[in-house]
Amino acid sequence: MRRNVRGSTLLETMIAGAVLLLGMVGVVQLLISGMSQFSRSNSRATGQDMAYAAVAEVLAMPFDAVPVGVADAGIIYDKDQLRFGLTRTVTDVGDGGARARQVLIEATWNERVGPAVVLRRATSTVIISEVPDAGP
Repeated sequence: MRRNVRGSTLLETMIAGAVLLLGMVGVVQLLISGMSQFSRSNSRATGQDMAYAAVAEVLAMPFDAVPVGVADAGIIYDKDQLRFGLTRTVTDVGDGGARARQVLIEATWNERVGPAVVLRRATSTVIISEVPDAGP
């Protein structure tokens, strides 16, 4: 006599559980990778924003108040307590006519990539020129 048995065996249940577990492990790895990428892109955006802000600060200054040379703008911490260093390098680029200077702002920070720590940089450059006084 043949029985019409419904349900699943223990082996079928174990196989289904293993497939489900593999899928869950993949989803968790994807989430961890996404969070890591977000953190890195957030650091890059913060570094670039700091460089842009330093350029805006230079643009608001009078021409003669921006000295030629390298200046360390110090260490700045963002909201996540990452440490960013800012350096301003100013060089004369005038062609003999109007006076002009190139201003290079470089933001640097250390970023953890897996077990290693990597130095990252974001730069922003602007050329400023002296506006001559309008004569009579």
